[in-house]
Amino acid sequence: MGQVSETILQHVYQSLSGLTDGQVKSKADELAGYYGVHLATVYRWASLGGLRWRKQKASKGRSKVPESALMQAGALLYSSRRVSNEIPLPGCDAVEILADSGLLNVDVSTGRFLGIMRQKQISAQDILRPSPHQTLLSKHPNHVWQFDVTNCLQYFLDTRGMGERDQEMELYKNKIVKTAKTIKKELLRYVAVDHCTGAFYFRYFYASGERAIDGSQFLFEAMRPKDELLEKYFPEPLAKSRAGKYRMHGVPFILIPDKGSIIVDKANKHLFESLRMEVIPHMPGNPRAKGAVEGMMHFINRFESRLKFKRPRELDELNRWALDWCVKINAINLMRGVAPRSAMWSRIKPEELRLCPEEQVYRLLIRKPIITPTANGACIISVLGGRYKIPHSGAAHRQVEVAIYPYEYGRDGSIEAHFDGQVYLLKPIPRDDYGRLSQGTVYGEYHTPKETATQKAKKEFEKIGAEWGLTFKGTGDKRRANAPAVDFESPLQVFGHQADKVPNIAFMNPKGSELEIKRPDGPMNEAIKTQGPIEADRGIVNRRIPIMEFLMRLRSELGSLTAAMNTRIRSEFGESIEIKKAEEVIEGIKAATWPAAEDADAPDARREAI
Repeated sequence: MGQVSETILQHVYQSLSGLTDGQVKSKADELAGYYGVHLATVYRWASLGGLRWRKQKASKGRSKVPESALMQAGALLYSSRRVSNEIPLPGCDAVEILADSGLLNVDVSTGRFLGIMRQKQISAQDILRPSPHQTLLSKHPNHVWQFDVTNCLQYFLDTRGMGERDQEMELYKNKIVKTAKTIKKELLRYVAVDHCTGAFYFRYFYASGERAIDGSQFLFEAMRPKDELLEKYFPEPLAKSRAGKYRMHGVPFILIPDKGSIIVDKANKHLFESLRMEVIPHMPGNPRAKGAVEGMMHFINRFESRLKFKRPRELDELNRWALDWCVKINAINLMRGVAPRSAMWSRIKPEELRLCPEEQVYRLLIRKPIITPTANGACIISVLGGRYKIPHSGAAHRQVEVAIYPYEYGRDGSIEAHFDGQVYLLKPIPRDDYGRLSQGTVYGEYHTPKETATQKAKKEFEKIGAEWGLTFKGTGDKRRANAPAVDFESPLQVFGHQADKVPNIAFMNPKGSELEIKRPDGPMNEAIKTQGPIEADRGIVNRRIPIMEFLMRLRSELGSLTAAMNTRIRSEFGESIEIKKAEEVIEGIKAATWPAAEDADAPDARREAI
């Protein structure tokens, strides 16, 4: 049967639409008899209009494969993804690993299992698919610039000009990495693109890698009027003929780079802050964040493809060709099919165009953070491994503010020192053949450094101190003051008036408790009488010692002590003995004069003691 007319389809649709499942069968039989076709044909015509009466299965969309098994298979695929964004583990192997590990206990074919993973969008293809992103818009020209650097490993420069490394580099990626490690210098392409208009500028540097100094130089050229570059790279007649054909300059409001050494350099950070340029580095591994410059990198390959037919003699010639190509592409090629890039950029308004400063001012904005080293006694500071002499004697042992402008006059190690309102441009002190600082004074030619403000003030201090009766002795930093004579009438009120500073107040006198004092065992000395004026006795007080202490001392002096002598001493002196009397007894016993001779028992006592 041929194609069905629209009239029949419309009639079938109007006849069957809105009917319940029980009413459709009879009406469809009537239509089949009317048109002389089978009942299934009528249902097929109705389906072309979107009518369906077959009930969906209650299990539609369900599967006996557990959700956990599907997620585990997806985790296996996701975990095996490489840095090159490849998943080497096949889906069938993931299913096999789950089955072998006892994590898949359902009888299902591998094809059906992988089909369910595709339905749930967790297959390998879904995992590798890029994430959705937003379309970003810039408000006007110079609102957002994108900046990037790429290395052109296949090129090199030598005395004969530019050459290629294609013969040394094979398509196998590991070979490229191995070759790249042997490269000491590489050709780097710096590109800046205006996100709104697509206007761009690029140039090449030949260095060992990305350098902050090259990045700041490139941005300066990108932000300055291009007529200046034409005058720099081309002879005057050519520069004049091409003037005004390339428009892109000014300081962008926002710069989108990657987080490389150029952006994180502290000197360049000060430059961006001074130019009020907001720098927003994108996340690593997300080149779509600056898709305009990434696309421009591929577009510039059209320029580099021409290097097969002509080799530049030097880097300046290569950059001259690149600038020439920039003039043409920005002035002629339509951007988004609307207008050339230079024409679109020229629509910028005055408030949107922030002019880049002159080169001298620009370089002064590239400054490392201020540091404050402390000078030693010779007024020498240490900065970044170098030694610098501050030509101001007052800087000794003082902090000095140091500013480092690496691209202005820092190439020879010079720094800018600020002290006492003066600014000094200092160069590092060289060392002689003996490793000593070569700047100094030779013995025999010594001259005292100029007096500092503190030294001058010290002399005035001594004059003031002389009025107070002070005298100073010593030399140099060792001079010290001596107090005036006792009878000197000093104008300074120092002592004797401190209590008068207390105002007319009185404090409460709290009551205390008596302290129980342990009385000594020996007899106490006679208490000092305090009636009337106190007269202190300047004589020696007759102290007493316990008799046991005296016996122990006597035994140590004589070597031994008899019981009769012990009894005699105790009976005569009691519990204690005066120290003076004890010494006399010891000497008397040694000299055999104690006890006295008139004592009847003295001879026997002396013999026993001896």
